[in-house]
Amino acid sequence: MVNNDSVRSKAMKRKKVLIIPVTAAVIVLSFICLGSVRRSKDAPAFRTAAIERGDLEILVSTTGTLSAVETVAVGAEVSGTIGKVYVDYNDTVIEGDTLALVEPAVFEASVNEAKASVLKAEAEVEKSRAEYERNKTLHEKGHISEFDLLILKTSLRSAEADLLSAEAKLVQAQNNLENTVIRSPVSGTVIERSVDAGQTIASSFQAPELFTIAKDLKEMQIEADVDENDIGKIEKDQKVRFTVQAYPDLSFDGVVRQVRLQPETIQNVVTYTVVIDVANDDGLLLPGMTATIDFIVLERQNALLVPNSAISFQPMIPDKAPKQGGFLANLFKGKKNDGAPAMNKTTVPAGVARVFCLTTEGFPRAELFTPGESDGVFTEILETTNLEEGTQVITGASSQSRKEESVSHNTLFPMPGRPPR
Repeated sequence: MVNNDSVRSKAMKRKKVLIIPVTAAVIVLSFICLGSVRRSKDAPAFRTAAIERGDLEILVSTTGTLSAVETVAVGAEVSGTIGKVYVDYNDTVIEGDTLALVEPAVFEASVNEAKASVLKAEAEVEKSRAEYERNKTLHEKGHISEFDLLILKTSLRSAEADLLSAEAKLVQAQNNLENTVIRSPVSGTVIERSVDAGQTIASSFQAPELFTIAKDLKEMQIEADVDENDIGKIEKDQKVRFTVQAYPDLSFDGVVRQVRLQPETIQNVVTYTVVIDVANDDGLLLPGMTATIDFIVLERQNALLVPNSAISFQPMIPDKAPKQGGFLANLFKGKKNDGAPAMNKTTVPAGVARVFCLTTEGFPRAELFTPGESDGVFTEILETTNLEEGTQVITGASSQSRKEESVSHNTLFPMPGRPPR
């Protein structure tokens, strides 16, 4: 009689014996497959950029306001009512042109009154002089005293003084009449008009400003505020490049004319005013425009340039790579025994910079060079042994490479409760 329990036990033992070798074979095969897949990816992936030749500029940037080099404020020296205005905004005027007219009636009357005073004073002088000459003869003959003659002489001098005063008042009245015609003191363009016909002006203590004339808008200037940290880089005759919002695609040139020594402090920020001469032959630039300015501190033409991102790049380099290839070699590549990244320990001498190029196997190789000036994006290469135009330098690790490493790690060592991908 066959014992069923005994038969069942023997069958289960055979199944266990078969499952163990199959499981081991699957694990070994997986390691082999993964190792062969990742063996082609031994070389890490990097972003690279080419060393190139180009122009290098070091700039100081700020903003400023355009204005005419010379503007003249035209006022009125007399009070009264504006009778006529002969010019408007943007009119071109010549020196001596009439801009406006103050009603002259009152001033004409003043001139006539002053003339009458002069005539009266002249008559008084003639009368006093005749009387003095007549009594002078009597005094010489002893008919009048010295004191009486002195009184007559004093009257003559007083009449002559009154005449001078009347003549002065006449000149003043005539000048006031002439000043009723407001003329342009310079040739230029009217950029502001603040008076209309019929308006009353008063110039008792200060002449009111009626017009503003820009002497020559073909020559303009920019007054720019430069921070105290950058003012040491600005000097006379320095080249300037600027743009205005009205013509964003155009670039204009200028030259520093003056660095004013008077500082201005606003909210604890100290700035200095720099005056820039600008040519405006085309008439595109207008007073009051805001200019975005670049002071050209340094220029290098056809320089050998390397990106600054390549200089700051620091690759992960293993202290000692495992000898065995495949999966384990890739797993521990670039790692210390404690699992921390192994940084490159190569020191760079003072005054020397370092970049990394790719070897033929695809791994980083350090190259040294003597750096020159930098604009914050590129650095000039002054002296080098192996670097040349077109050389590809590493600027960073590829994001795709980092993603693949993360996926591989999660696949081989899934988190608890997370199914393998």
